Amino acid sequence: GSGPGGHQSLRHPCDARAAVDLQRSCWIAVGARSSAVMAMFPGANLKILIGVVVCATLLLLWFEWHSVHGIVRDQADDFKMLGGLFMHKLRAGRPGLRGADSVNSFPVPPEVRHRSCINHHYDLETLPRVSIVIPYLNETWRQVCATVNSIIEYTPMQLVDQILFIDDGNSKEWQFHEELAALHPKVRVHRNEERQGLIRSKVIGVGLVDSPAIIFMEPHCIVSRQWAEPLLERLALSGPQHSTVVMPILDIIPEKNFNQYTVANHHIGGFDWSLSFNWMELIEERNKTYRYPEPYPTPALSGGILAMWRDFWDRTGAYDTNMTEWGGEHIEMSLRTWRCGGRIEVVPCSRIGHVFRARNPYVVHYEAVVVNQKRAALVWLDGNYLENFYQKVPQARHLDAGDVTERRALKDRLQCQSMDWYVDSIYPELRGTKPRSR
Repeated sequence: GSGPGGHQSLRHPCDARAAVDLQRSCWIAVGARSSAVMAMFPGANLKILIGVVVCATLLLLWFEWHSVHGIVRDQADDFKMLGGLFMHKLRAGRPGLRGADSVNSFPVPPEVRHRSCINHHYDLETLPRVSIVIPYLNETWRQVCATVNSIIEYTPMQLVDQILFIDDGNSKEWQFHEELAALHPKVRVHRNEERQGLIRSKVIGVGLVDSPAIIFMEPHCIVSRQWAEPLLERLALSGPQHSTVVMPILDIIPEKNFNQYTVANHHIGGFDWSLSFNWMELIEERNKTYRYPEPYPTPALSGGILAMWRDFWDRTGAYDTNMTEWGGEHIEMSLRTWRCGGRIEVVPCSRIGHVFRARNPYVVHYEAVVVNQKRAALVWLDGNYLENFYQKVPQARHLDAGDVTERRALKDRLQCQSMDWYVDSIYPELRGTKPRSR
């Protein structure tokens, strides 16, 4: 049958278990045909008849496989618009990788980069080596596998020291350790025996690598062609202080259709006084002189996908490890980066398709998120700004957020700018009653 946009509907090849099931089904079918022949034609020529039937069956299966691959190959550049671009259902495995070709596959994203990005030459000799850190909990194998295989396909692997997965206390059926190791020699897995949460898992992951640059990734993405080079080039150009944090454009893969791809606009990231992130206005509206696809500053990080220098991560205090589970850490890092000598940029030549989900596939306690936000507020909302937070999140006022003495000492040691400076210089939209959202 045919899928959306006229693409051939196939069981997704990243699902190695499904491939095994399909193989078993084929041999069951051959066995059934052989049994029927035995009933109809007893006698001396039975072995010959069975052999003919088996050979004919295998020949038909080969022709069907060849036809399907021909359809996919012929549609290699034929993307249809139907509320978004549809990705190819099949990507052939790359030779020389560990694991079967049927595993090394992913939905191929459309080419949506600006022509100047496509034509840009990246001198790999000038780019830093990098480790990619990916925490995961209760993620589907199809999306995890596609994430890795798209990275392998579209990344100069000579720059990658390792792709490190942090298994954050997954139960056995969600671990995928052997499957991940089979995808590429540079894929490694570290297991937290007990769940530590997304924030601490990233800190643990960075502690296990020694690359000069780090990319944090999420396990439900499809990276695009040359996604890493623009990020690493921007880091290389950031000067001796290594103080720039960069993030890609996050295009949209719908939660209910992993083969669909919607191109995102060029928004800045921001937040309101509840310290909750949102995509805000377009950079073209915020800065009338902006020319796409130049990198542009953003007041806030969107969350889990970013690149930075390892020494800047260490020097500026990593994440607050007294934050638990999920949430708040990206706003805390945004305030800390800008106010303590760094900057945050979006790099439009780097594009990643990301599954935006209605809810996380694991338990997130609302009170834990509010405590995380309060810890950020207690450290970074100096002066009268803390009251703005309490007015937006009144339940936080009486929650115990723990001791923040160490984080305040970090702010003093780094000689960070005031919140007044941040609002005036970086995010003046906060002066309004409500920051403008898209």
